[in-house]
Amino acid sequence: MGSLPAKHFDYFHEQAVDMKRPVVLLVDDDPQVLETLKFILGDSYEPVTAKSGIEAVSTVRNQPVDIVLMDLQLPGMGGLEALKLIKEYDSAIGVLVLSASDSAEQAVLALRLGAYDYLTKPFDADKLLATLERLTEGLQLKSEVAFLREELLEKQGYGEIISRSPRMKRVFELIKAVSNTSSNVLITGESGTGKELVARAVQSMGLRNNKPFVAVNCGAVPSELMESELFGHEKGSFTGAHQRKIGKFEYADTGTVFLDEVSTLPMHLQIKLLRVLQEKSFERVGSNTSIKVDIRVIAATNVDLAEEVGRGRFREDLFYRLKVVPIELPPLRERKEDITLLLKHFLEKHGRTCNKRVSGITDEALSILNEYRWPGNIRELENLMERLVVLAEDGQVITADDLPSGIIPEAAEGTALEARDLREAVQLFERRYIIGVLNRTGWNRVETARRLNIHRNTLLLKMKELGIHDTGEGGRRSG
Repeated sequence: MGSLPAKHFDYFHEQAVDMKRPVVLLVDDDPQVLETLKFILGDSYEPVTAKSGIEAVSTVRNQPVDIVLMDLQLPGMGGLEALKLIKEYDSAIGVLVLSASDSAEQAVLALRLGAYDYLTKPFDADKLLATLERLTEGLQLKSEVAFLREELLEKQGYGEIISRSPRMKRVFELIKAVSNTSSNVLITGESGTGKELVARAVQSMGLRNNKPFVAVNCGAVPSELMESELFGHEKGSFTGAHQRKIGKFEYADTGTVFLDEVSTLPMHLQIKLLRVLQEKSFERVGSNTSIKVDIRVIAATNVDLAEEVGRGRFREDLFYRLKVVPIELPPLRERKEDITLLLKHFLEKHGRTCNKRVSGITDEALSILNEYRWPGNIRELENLMERLVVLAEDGQVITADDLPSGIIPEAAEGTALEARDLREAVQLFERRYIIGVLNRTGWNRVETARRLNIHRNTLLLKMKELGIHDTGEGGRRSG
């Protein structure tokens, strides 16, 4: 299939990707219906036609097709059989079914076979276009996610590290550079920014990718038990030690130990950890026998370790041993261009988990979520998306009314506090709202004007008045 191109990932390759019109295969045995559909699609899509199910399947197999708009009542091979064969050939093709029969049974069967939606004839042109737009945006999102994972991971996958932010480009470069070494890594960033995901990406891309990855949350283990947790103990070495225990470092031999919240380690364990890093050996609690290990240590913290060193709470020599390669993760509020991409990804992910389809999210809700500061970062965003999916009806569109009250006031308050008077507040709202729509359309001014329900010249005038330029606002010009 000719997948929909990603929206201008300039920082992943030298030249921007040109946006192309999605190819829509129109399938109907009535020539008048085909002409009507081509007229409705206008210049936003590239239409090709077929008059039977067999011809539709043949077209899909012989040329790039992004979307199939298909009648169910077809001569010879019926629409349901054609739908099944098309989805078996390429499950990524979006199929929208049309039928003169308002049959619930047919609709359910079509959706089970993989159709995106089911519309009855005579269809409303605006409803058809709105459905196609949602389908197109979903295909674009899937294409963007696949592009990022393929380009940044060289087909190995970063899991859920998804970004189009220039700040994150440096993070991805560091992951790639350090993955095939055994150097220690220190990952810093606020809580919820994805530090463990980065650690796992370093492991999965490198020489130790098929070796153990052992994660330890240093802040979650009582200090009196931490030494045994990390290095193990011998039977009878202390009260309650009824048998020998193998520690995390021993389990991780030849692989990676991930020490989260490393700043919480007590001083006596910092000394022992330093020795492990220097000598690649340790003793279990209650033993004098050294155990040699070949491990890489990746540490993470949400506090400034340099400040902790200055206050005497963290050893300076250990700090520099851990910080061979530092990776700093920016908070979500500093990579706002990622919010829409991430939230749609999480809606899709938790929709699959809950076996529920969320049809989309309104521009108003997106604008509010883009203005929110996300103190809990990506973890908070994913938790909110999971909550919205759990509470949503199947097929529901998320609106501003579905958002928690704690998010809406903060977004509104932030806007008001930045304005000196009512006129400036209105201008600030207009500017942010227009930029939000521009970002969602890849800075396609024709499409942005259509979504804003204003003339293109009015949009250009507004952009000039509000100081909105084609670059520098987190987007790129594309129309």
